[in-house]
Parts: sequence; structure tokens; C-alpha cells
Amino acid sequence: MSNQTQDFEAMQAAYADLLVRTGLNVQPGQSVRILAELGHRTFAQQVVRAAYTAGAGYVHVEWMDPVTDYIRLNQAPEERLGYVPAYKIARHQQMLDEHWAMLSLVGTEFPNLFDGVDPARMQKDRMGTSQQMRFWSSRVSNSDVAWCVAAVPNRAWAVKVLPDLPPDEALSTLWETVFQVCRLYEPDPIQAWAAHGQRLKQAIAFMAQKQVRGVRFLDPTPGPDGKPSTDLTVGLTDRPAWVGASSVTPQGVEFVPNIPTEEIFSSPHRERVDGWVRISKPAFPLQREVIGMVVRFAHGQVVDFSADQGEEILASFFDIPGARRLGEVALVDVRSPINRSGIIFYNILFDENAVCHIAFGRAYSAGVAGGEQMEEDALHALGINDSSIHLDVMIGTETMQVWGLCADGQDVLLMQDGRFVQAVAG
Repeated sequence: MSNQTQDFEAMQAAYADLLVRTGLNVQPGQSVRILAELGHRTFAQQVVRAAYTAGAGYVHVEWMDPVTDYIRLNQAPEERLGYVPAYKIARHQQMLDEHWAMLSLVGTEFPNLFDGVDPARMQKDRMGTSQQMRFWSSRVSNSDVAWCVAAVPNRAWAVKVLPDLPPDEALSTLWETVFQVCRLYEPDPIQAWAAHGQRLKQAIAFMAQKQVRGVRFLDPTPGPDGKPSTDLTVGLTDRPAWVGASSVTPQGVEFVPNIPTEEIFSSPHRERVDGWVRISKPAFPLQREVIGMVVRFAHGQVVDFSADQGEEILASFFDIPGARRLGEVALVDVRSPINRSGIIFYNILFDENAVCHIAFGRAYSAGVAGGEQMEEDALHALGINDSSIHLDVMIGTETMQVWGLCADGQDVLLMQDGRFVQAVAG
């Protein structure tokens, strides 16, 4: 075995260890579920090894195959789209009851596979599945269990991301980039993540201190109509909370839901969004690519939209109940390692952590102070949006100015030219 191969395997092992110890913070005797594609097999095995080393009592790998999903979406009887067998519901309920830690590995081997699926069939399947699995997704999003999402590079993804490189070089470069943005080249990656988390918490503390109740995004760069390309005001609820870096389960276990992560986010009031915004990077509603998307809001709802590519996909997407209102607003400094890489990852885990973003659809209860302990009716009364979907789209640019709209009526500058001002994050 060459030294280069040994070094690569050592970096993968360090990555697996980071996901287990920082991402999930696996506790002694805890069960762990790993969701992975068949193409993630080698790395998933390293995560299994790291989990047992960390003291896990049982580790289960749940394998996914996008090709069989594609066949089902195209050929299954329409009345069976969205079907969820009882055993799957029971299995997920047991994982919740026993407080399993959940790791999802993303990075598909088939980046454009679902382009050939009728968006209406995909929408029906997604909505049906989401409704039946709501008990699961709501508990996970409320941090009732420790969970983490991370990525595994593969050849197909690498070629899509780095098309000008030979396939082998593209794959090795993508792995190196993932290691870099996940801080694995630091002398102590786990300590580096702890320090990074503290910086994000400083920004969160600033938002609380200033009692920020809304955010205005202004990009003065002229759009096709000569107006600023973005002028969007996102109002929050009357009990806003800003969240970032780590979360904590009811048992007091601290975990990091996304690795990498560079954001602080909150949940908008579903009726307090006005203005327009131009999406700055590709978006993927219904797993289809949309480029050059422009959206206009009035009283919280999308009232007009267009796109240079994929406008018909947007039309199908916005037919989903709740999809025309926002469920998240997030601030990300353009100096993030992901944005500095200069790569469009075509993977929301990375791309949403490049620049500021918003999300259509379901809101997170964590974006409301005390929201994780509140019933859905109470959250709805506070203005939280509800939907079967949650779609992040990037809006940040290096010419974006961002102000916080404070409870006392004052405005405070949060970001200048896409960068946090020193008072916010140091």
C-alpha cells in the first residue's frame, strides 16, 4: 500500500471519527443508524468502525439505491405513490423511542437521474411519504434525537462538480475539498469545530442582544429591470430564536446536525415577507435544477416567479401546500470555506453553507424561542409555516448588504458586502 493511499485512508478515518464524535456525539451503549447509498459502502464501513470505537452498542446501516427509486417513481401504479409500509413506520418509531443517533450520508452516484421523472408523480410521492412520516421528521427536526448529515464524494458527483478535470483527479480533488471545508487539515479537527461553533454562537448572541425581529437583504447590483437584484425584507415571529452550529437533545447531548455548517438561522413569520430576491446559485426543487430564479413576495406569499432554466419545475413545486411561504432565513459569511473553494457542489449540504439563504416550506420549531417544546397549533399561532417540503435556495452575494430590524425600531448593520461586520462575529 502506497503512502498516498495510507494518507487518504487516514483522512477518511479522521472524517468518520469527526462525524461520530462531533456530529452525533455517540454515547456509550447508544444505537446508531447510518443512511447511505450503495456507493457509500467503503466509507460507511469506516463510520461503523468509528461508532463502535466510540462506544456504540449497535450500528445499523440502511442502504439506499436511487436507481430502484427511479424505477418505482416511473412505473409504480399512481395510487401507490407515497405508500409507506407499516414495518417502516414501526422501525422509525422504535429508533425514536430508544433515542438512536442518526447519520445520513449524501452524495449521489446518479446526479441527474431524476430528471426523467414526471414532476407531478414525484410531487405526489413526496407529499404522501412526508405526511405518513411526519411523526419522524418533526421529532428529528426538533432535536429529540442526535442527527447529522454529511457527504461522501464519488466519481459521478466529482465529474459533475469538476467537469474540466479527468475523472480520477476530479474525485481526489473533491475529497480533498471536503476534508478542507470540514476542517480536517487542522491539527485537532474536533477542537477546531468547537472553536468554530463558538464563533457562530457569538453571532447568535449578538442577534439576541439587539433583539433582531427581521432581516433586510439588499443587493444593489442592477437586475434586468434596472432595480436592485434583491430587496427582500424577512420578518420573524414575535418570539424569534437564532440557531447555529450545535443542537442539544432533551437528554443533554450536544450534536452538530450538519457537517460542514457555516450558518445561523431563524424561522420567519409566514406573513411577514415582502420584496423580491434573485437566487445566486442553482436550486433543486423536486430534485431538478433551476437557474436564474427570481421570486417576488407580498405579505409572506410568493406572488410572482421566473427562472432562466426550469421555470416549469417551479410551477409544480409552488403547487405544494405551504411551498409559497418561507420556513427559514439564514446568514452565512461569503468568506466561508465552502464559498472560498469556488465550487458549486450541486449538493445542498454544501451550497447552502456557502452564502446567505432562505428556504421555502416547512419551518423549524427551533427558530422560535421555546419552540421545540410547543405543540404545532401554538407554533402556527406564532406564524410558523407548515409544509411537507423544505427547499433551501441561496441568495447571498459579495455585493449583498444585510440589516437587522430591531424590536426598538432601530436598524443594525449585520453584513457588508456579504461579510459579517466585526461586531457580529468578530
